[in-house]
Amino acid sequence: MASIRETTFQNVADLFSKSDAVLVFDNGEEIESKELVRRAEQRLRQLRAQGFANGDRVALHRGNDIEALELLLAAALGGIVVVAVNTKYSQVEVDDLVARSGARHPQLSHHGDAEPDVCANALDLPFIIFTTSGTTSKPKMVLHRQRSVIEHTVDIVTHFGYSDADTVLMALPLCGTFGLSSLIAAVASGARVVVNQFSVDGTSALTHREQITAMNGSDDMFHRLLLADADLSHVRISGYAQFNTSLNDIVSRAEEKGATLTGLYGMSEVQALFSLRNPQLDSEGRSRAGGMLVSPRASARVVEGELQLRGPSLFAGYLQEGGDAVDDELTARHMVTDDDGVVWFKTGDLAEMDDDRTFHFISRLGDILRLGGFLVAPAEIAEALCSAPGVTDAQVVAVGLESGSRPVAFVIPEEGSTISEHEVIEHCRARLARYKVPVRVVSLDEFPITDGPNGAKIRLTELRDRATELLN
Repeated sequence: MASIRETTFQNVADLFSKSDAVLVFDNGEEIESKELVRRAEQRLRQLRAQGFANGDRVALHRGNDIEALELLLAAALGGIVVVAVNTKYSQVEVDDLVARSGARHPQLSHHGDAEPDVCANALDLPFIIFTTSGTTSKPKMVLHRQRSVIEHTVDIVTHFGYSDADTVLMALPLCGTFGLSSLIAAVASGARVVVNQFSVDGTSALTHREQITAMNGSDDMFHRLLLADADLSHVRISGYAQFNTSLNDIVSRAEEKGATLTGLYGMSEVQALFSLRNPQLDSEGRSRAGGMLVSPRASARVVEGELQLRGPSLFAGYLQEGGDAVDDELTARHMVTDDDGVVWFKTGDLAEMDDDRTFHFISRLGDILRLGGFLVAPAEIAEALCSAPGVTDAQVVAVGLESGSRPVAFVIPEEGSTISEHEVIEHCRARLARYKVPVRVVSLDEFPITDGPNGAKIRLTELRDRATELLN
């Protein structure tokens, strides 16, 4: 393929068809990206036979396997919108997302003899919906068009320096922007792409066998690989996301094994790998989240502490509940127009600008939790807690442990009631993804309160301190 910046693409599948990448899967199968597109055309026949038309939504609820990529590319070819469903979701959460997005589950074993009806140019068609937690109890549905995914991919390949000489390990889940951005960029570069469903033993074995030169992941993922003595000595660049505050030495520990871990930044609305720390910095400099903007057309600024962004990777908007279009009112609440008429996305993140192209991500402005590598609204867990018998109110905090961040709940029982911690946890387990289920549930007579100029507020810091004591 010619220089990726000089190549034009009609859709995401076209990017795969113009690449010489080879993908290696856990079942041992190796397949050229061009062949994957040919298989996707057959998948599109199946979808058409099941009544999926342009603009319809199909639920992608699979792990990192060949069928998931075939379905993704079939949707790209046919102008069908993919609803990426987190494989860690409980059945209740899956059903809720599918209903709210208007998606349908495909029958991948269905025989398809309908015409594939490929869209010649789908760049500006809706393509994929990611979910992300905000300040409400329900994850918002973030819609991206094919153009934003492709243009961001080109910027990633150029900035990260991926090439056909690389062997890229892709163990991040494809249901999230971190995994999908990483995979498509690796394919676009023509690299050998090792697609893996992460497990400590299996992924560690791959690092030894494949001599991985590039990979992205969470701090917890790298922590577990280092404990398993995974071979990271060939890794020349590895963007990592900071999800666990207790692993603040992960960069220096990886460096001792010969791997260069580099802090980055991303979110569903602007896609993952939006910025990257300079890999030439020392371990302390690479440990900071944020970094330099990957796209030369992207911009960042900080207004009253909040990070605001713009650029070609920006989402099209939040999908309407049960609708076909963008929810303009909800989307507008997350945008601001400056004095020059330029529109910026308000991330809700606390940050500082290092210079006009580089920023330092500090934390969420609100009380959003990072659990299992995902942003989770405490209100979502509290809602499940309050539906348990005998619980009238709940607060949830996160505690950083070596094994990962874990939620701890504090609840107020009904007057005269006694709460069974085990029963409340089991109640949540039936309603929430595993990583959202509190590891401890503590009953209180009342929450600690502080009075301020804006009214009484719960002292979450005090609850976090108490939760930390419980788990350490």
